[in-house]
Amino acid sequence: MATDLRLAYADIDQELFDVDQIPITARDVRSVGEMLFDVDYLARQLLMDVDGDAAGTLLRSWPTMVAAAEDLWASLPGRRPGVDERDRPITTLSAQAATIETSLSGRTAWPGQGPTSHRIDQMTQTFLNAAALVRRYGAEIPHEQPDAHRDLEAARTRIMHGLYLTAHAVNVALQQHGRDRVNDARSAGHRIHLAQHHSPYAIAPTGAWIDRISASENTARSYLSDRFAQALAGEAMRPVDDPGRLAQALANWDIQTHRALARELETSNILLITRTQGLIAGASMVLVDAAATAGALERSDRLIPAIAETGRSWSNLASRWGDLAPPGARLEEPLARAAAEVRAAYRQITHDKTTLASPEVIASRPGLPQAMHASLRAIEAGSELAVVVAEKADAPDLTGPARALSRRAHNDVEAGLATPPAEGDVVWVSPADILAKRLVPLPPPVAETLRAASDATIDATSSASAVVTVHMPSNERVPARVNTHQSPTGRNEVAPLTAGIPAKSRGR
Repeated sequence: MATDLRLAYADIDQELFDVDQIPITARDVRSVGEMLFDVDYLARQLLMDVDGDAAGTLLRSWPTMVAAAEDLWASLPGRRPGVDERDRPITTLSAQAATIETSLSGRTAWPGQGPTSHRIDQMTQTFLNAAALVRRYGAEIPHEQPDAHRDLEAARTRIMHGLYLTAHAVNVALQQHGRDRVNDARSAGHRIHLAQHHSPYAIAPTGAWIDRISASENTARSYLSDRFAQALAGEAMRPVDDPGRLAQALANWDIQTHRALARELETSNILLITRTQGLIAGASMVLVDAAATAGALERSDRLIPAIAETGRSWSNLASRWGDLAPPGARLEEPLARAAAEVRAAYRQITHDKTTLASPEVIASRPGLPQAMHASLRAIEAGSELAVVVAEKADAPDLTGPARALSRRAHNDVEAGLATPPAEGDVVWVSPADILAKRLVPLPPPVAETLRAASDATIDATSSASAVVTVHMPSNERVPARVNTHQSPTGRNEVAPLTAGIPAKSRGR
């Protein structure tokens, strides 16, 4: 079911070959359940990454996300007329978020006016897309039947769990923001009064915002208490109705990554690319294990370790690019949509509701051989992508948030990952830049370890590509016609001679 209403190829005439007006050929074909699971995934990622510098952008984004969630909740079929106790938590959340939005409107004190969080905005848009699907096709759902009723309860639970995780992430960011302010004041020799409730770092004006977000978090938690696991047990899984879905998702992902990397450098895009490559490696290991269980692939002592090392390298590189992405950085929509479809296509094969399916269950699903071959092709082609990403680490104008880069520089030197300065302890980033939350050039230790992580990723992906080539059927191997030249940094770079062709739209 398509939710993207932008023009397709047939609607384009003179703009067809304008590189700035390339039409999107792959629309969002995820089900509502897949969208809700992705919100859950994005919220968990946000919770793991959150820091104090992002508190303002997260807080400004929160009311809009709640409004989108309420809109989706209201669109679900089977809603009872009048006041429904089941709807009271989302109504309460919406009212709480509305008061926060009113308080933020026109505010000059912290957090003031400014950008929103692209990560929460992405979840908000996913809720809106899901609501559009439900409104279009919800009348076809036999909500009075037990299975459909349980699936709708699971959908409500998914919505509320995504809000709960996001509220907790905003709360953590606010707490960390207060801690950063206390540490900055102490470093400058200033006295500061600690708070007497919640946390000693919930100082004004952060403490008031912590109170209000905590109320929202508690509202969501009260709905989920003693309900989460039971409700999700009734969730319906989308059957594997298109064996070629993963292959098409990965082909579109390859196209969108190269388009994004060919444009102006955006650290948020590179962060998404490196994280998704790590996800592809992890999911590929699951598919390889299932294929070996099914007898579709010969077991090997080299294949899974090589893919695992690739995943570790991509994840390490992602954590370093994450330090460079400012809180308000934006993502390219086609790239974000392609990554979401990759996650959904993998989960359709590898998961059983909330848990990873066993190798035997995965092996019994249709399309495993096609999915496994597509995944291995993505691993095989990853070495070229690693080189392109590594080029970005050599850009002379790279910048990042002062506080994150200061921490990374000191940690890398202390861990022995970067060359220690001859003069001893060095202040790599000015305290004034940290206090003002400026974007600053990369300190030498950060630049050094970013290049080292890029080189390690090239080595790991090249080794994995060689191992995968041996295990791929001859008719499935990526052609080896490439040009190899040496970059100014001394790396061997691999440049493909041919470009990928966009797959046909899967929109229905």
